[in-house]
Amino acid sequence: MAKAQQSGTAGPETGTGDPLEPGVRVSLELPEAGTCVGVVASKDEASVVLELLDDVPDGELETGATLELFMPGPHGMYHWICTLRSLPGSQRAELELVSAPVFVQRRLRPRVEAGLQARVRRIHSSRRGTAHDMKVADLSRGGMKLEGPFQVSTGDTLEVTVDLGPQVQLTGRAVMAYPSGPARWAAHVSFLDGQREAIDSIDAYIASRMRHY
Repeated sequence: MAKAQQSGTAGPETGTGDPLEPGVRVSLELPEAGTCVGVVASKDEASVVLELLDDVPDGELETGATLELFMPGPHGMYHWICTLRSLPGSQRAELELVSAPVFVQRRLRPRVEAGLQARVRRIHSSRRGTAHDMKVADLSRGGMKLEGPFQVSTGDTLEVTVDLGPQVQLTGRAVMAYPSGPARWAAHVSFLDGQREAIDSIDAYIASRMRHY
């Protein structure tokens, strides 16, 4: 299963306590189907019950499966490893939390201004959405900032196609997303692991840009 690169520092966010509580919106990363959005229905020390807002393809949720749970914070995203205990209802999932929350900060690695045109799709409950035009405002080895008219939500899994010399296709997760103007949005995206060739192309692009600074 692909995981978000933990760019910069990552660890429990100081002074926040346990951020999961009833009513909080979260994202559940499924093995093959991308992101499934849910709301915390109940929570105890070691488990959480989610009310799923998306339809889940048959076979994607099986008892005992290891899953990843994400929740947006003000400066990044919380991340848990969990296992599926049961499906108490057609749109409910009971999860056992097997790790403490890890806080993935927004990118702290060096980044360069890019201004590149890109095509962006949302990967959502096994579906690849329609491609939308966005701009890559800046780029680093760990992620990018997108800007444009496509409304992205924190926690979305995104596929980004951009020309860096070779054309590359990158998959990442929106660690933070917000309106940036009338009918315009910005999203800070952390790349998922396992994209070596694409990351090598990013390294080459950044090195080329840095030589001109």
